[in-house]
Amino acid sequence: MSLKLTFYGAAKTVTGSRFVLDTRRSSILTEFGLFQGHRKKSIEINSRIPEAALAADAMLLSHAHIDHSGNIPRLVAAGFGKSIYSTPATIDLAKIMLLDSAEIQERDAEYMNKKHAKREEALVEPLYTVEEAQAAGYSFKPLNYHETREIAPGVKVTFYDAGHILGSAQVLYQVKGRRILFTGDLGQPRLPVVRDPERVPDPDIIISESTYGDRTHSPVEEAKERLQVLLQDAYNRGAKIVVPAFAVGRTQALVFVMHELMGEGRLPSMPIWVDSPLSLEATQVFRKHPECFDKETWEYLDRDEDPFGFFRLRYVKKVDESKALNHISGPCMIIASSGMCEGGRVVHHLKNTITDPNNLVIITGFQAPGTLGRRIVEGIETVRLYGEEFPLNCQVEVLNEYSAHADKTDLLDLFKGYNPKKVKQVFLVHGDERQTAALGAAISELGYQNIEIPEVDQGFELR
Repeated sequence: MSLKLTFYGAAKTVTGSRFVLDTRRSSILTEFGLFQGHRKKSIEINSRIPEAALAADAMLLSHAHIDHSGNIPRLVAAGFGKSIYSTPATIDLAKIMLLDSAEIQERDAEYMNKKHAKREEALVEPLYTVEEAQAAGYSFKPLNYHETREIAPGVKVTFYDAGHILGSAQVLYQVKGRRILFTGDLGQPRLPVVRDPERVPDPDIIISESTYGDRTHSPVEEAKERLQVLLQDAYNRGAKIVVPAFAVGRTQALVFVMHELMGEGRLPSMPIWVDSPLSLEATQVFRKHPECFDKETWEYLDRDEDPFGFFRLRYVKKVDESKALNHISGPCMIIASSGMCEGGRVVHHLKNTITDPNNLVIITGFQAPGTLGRRIVEGIETVRLYGEEFPLNCQVEVLNEYSAHADKTDLLDLFKGYNPKKVKQVFLVHGDERQTAALGAAISELGYQNIEIPEVDQGFELR
């Protein structure tokens, strides 16, 4: 065996990203994310720690989203004591997101144990605690974009901007004369705030995400116009608008676009609440890392404007402030996490919104199978919240245009930028089976061969 690549997550699914590159001299773990989906299955998968992950000589993290970083505290608590390399912005975001995740784990366990105690059932433990999340933060080591470093014997690594969220990176491994590109999660070009994805110099092997391998997003300006019409109609009928948003990336991008629409006079002013303590902390991290911003955002900063905190915006911190929003009438907007509606403050806002036909729920990103967000998108008639059933009477709109993920056209542009005869192998991950298969067929038509769609725990010899 010369080089071996083994996938332990995000194989034929979009969550739980993790894989190990073994060179015989050393091994590198890349990511250790949370699997998100049905509760029982999630607990089973997230509780498992592969021996190869624990034995790795170093770890890389492409970006801070929980499906890529979210199980790191459990890994570290189990004995992984090596360095975790990521960009400085990713380190700052990951630390606050892992603490938030730990708090959710502890609250969920406490809630479940109250029920189990009444039934005399076995108590459950959180995947990890706040203390373990804090301890994991000490393992992070910064690696800047375009800085090449040998992180283990015979393995050099360079980060390139992935344009997905603040600090997101594509990873180029240089090992045994091979250049291996892991795209991480690629962003779509021309979205506000962060820069567009960079082109990484010619790789021999590509590990690519495939979230939207068979879908295309509308052009950004069309998306902006659609958002304008949607919000204007909602404003005219006095709607309460709820946006289940991902605290990092999506919230800041949506706020930025609304700032533009109102500033241009294309949308009436309405109160906007961001009801997510994590979003507030993440936004503060955004302000700390202007080196990641695109030209448009820099133009705002040059005019001494804050595109993430303009005067119409109110960040909600305390629980009682969040509950008070239940009694606010429209037109107004509430942006709350979590983005897939699996927990967080958005759940109680949905409870108080979805039964009224005048109201509007806007879904702004990918919803994993098994999540409440996915069921809402698929048009379920009733929604179960806090043990009660509520009819889904409100308007539901999906705006994938504001997804932080590249679409099929963007992914094909990536592959068109390389010579398929010089790329020996392609691995497609981080996509459900339909999306991954569609992207595989499309890049095959470009002339690429040896295209693999891994299964979980499947290993491959690298050529």
